[in-house]
Amino acid sequence: MTPLKSYLKKSVMLELPGDLTVFTVDWFSLYDVKADRTLGSIIIPEELNVPPSLVSVVPHENNLPNCEQLHKNLQLSWEVFGDQITMELTGQVGEDDYMSFGMSGSRDKPLMVGGDVVVVHMDGYLGSLKDYNLTSYMPCTHLLGTHKGVCSDDKVGGTQDYQEFSSKRDNGLNIFTFRRRLTTPDSGDQAYPSEGSAMTIWSMGPLDKLRRPTMHFAWSKDKQTIDFTRKVTERNCFAFTRSDEPKMKTWKKFHLADPAAREFTARLGPDGGAHGYFATTGQYSESGLVWYINGLLTPDVYLKRHNTYRMLVEGGSNPYDPHAYHPFTITDEPHGAYSQLSEEQKREVRVLAGIGYSVRGDARPTAAGRLCLWKHHDGADRRRDVEFNTFEHFRNSLKLECGDGKAAVLEFTPNKSWPDVVYYNSWTGPNMGWRLHILDEVITEDILSRASNGWSIHMLPTVIHGLAGLVCVVVAILLV
Repeated sequence: MTPLKSYLKKSVMLELPGDLTVFTVDWFSLYDVKADRTLGSIIIPEELNVPPSLVSVVPHENNLPNCEQLHKNLQLSWEVFGDQITMELTGQVGEDDYMSFGMSGSRDKPLMVGGDVVVVHMDGYLGSLKDYNLTSYMPCTHLLGTHKGVCSDDKVGGTQDYQEFSSKRDNGLNIFTFRRRLTTPDSGDQAYPSEGSAMTIWSMGPLDKLRRPTMHFAWSKDKQTIDFTRKVTERNCFAFTRSDEPKMKTWKKFHLADPAAREFTARLGPDGGAHGYFATTGQYSESGLVWYINGLLTPDVYLKRHNTYRMLVEGGSNPYDPHAYHPFTITDEPHGAYSQLSEEQKREVRVLAGIGYSVRGDARPTAAGRLCLWKHHDGADRRRDVEFNTFEHFRNSLKLECGDGKAAVLEFTPNKSWPDVVYYNSWTGPNMGWRLHILDEVITEDILSRASNGWSIHMLPTVIHGLAGLVCVVVAILLV
């Protein structure tokens, strides 16, 4: 379980785990494990007159002898018999969420890169279980003839070594039971040690529309070691609980609608979680990175036809590292990652800027500059991004780091053949950008007014024309 962090002048609400209540606890304290001292304590009197709890208990039981609570909403049970380990991974997650568990990429700390995990999720009534190899913080990306990132073992030359026994969704819980050998012949797999403790990693997060895992919303940030072959069995799990979550306030959406603007900067930064990129686009960033245009998180950008624009691109130019290689592209489809599409999928996409072709007809990015990245300060906890009420406060908590080199310049001129709405994105990673609106005139006041009222910028003339027609009909009737 994750320790408490430092708080200053904050009200912090703590929820008792599982089915514990104030009627079953006599004494409560905040304890500093490292300093071995109590920070504060309280004796809870008997016969308290307290309102009923709004938290409901979600019971779950299994027959495996060992259990560890990885997170309030995730627990692992297991049994080792011979050279095999049988596990049950149970999580209180959404129908479109995944869970993962496995060995850390480091023996000393939880580390995703270098890790080896099993990823599970439900597809309707069927369960999906895959063995994954983690070589980068990016989704599985094919560059220079090699797959890197969060890739299933069969994509990187390995094998699927987990055997699924059962999977189901019951009362809001996803429950998977599976087996694997402690040590497998797959060189990409890490062994479950036959003695001693092992550093583990886990995560929970949303699936994208293609049912692929995206950036997690909960993960093993602090050390969690498990002795899988411990002599005395222990069940250190508690019941799942459920309560109504307060509705999250989303950040405002940004609109760049300056008719005089001819030049923009494109850098990368964190997606801001559920009230950032997802609230703006309805899409999950698989990498956790998105474009910051002129310092704003994936704004709608409004451009005038036949004007020439310059985009100063600083998304990284190292093709050996998919996390630091994001050339800027403009196409007519919203997800990007053109380099990862099949030839058939590419034929369905209209390329507008940022992609050129070799003599042999191979697609190549044309706007790959140095890497400039808005990032969290060292020691910052990304899970606390939800505490920022505005994007401005969030961005002010970040630091901007730029590598050597200079920005790439992408020059383009939207002409009359361009669709009214096109999309800027990354050549490498999916779901990192948003919309470019191509207009005959960029009138700032009208655009901002229509956007604030929820009107579609391009449908409004049609609506006005329809209203005008209705007025004419009414006038004609009155004249008759």
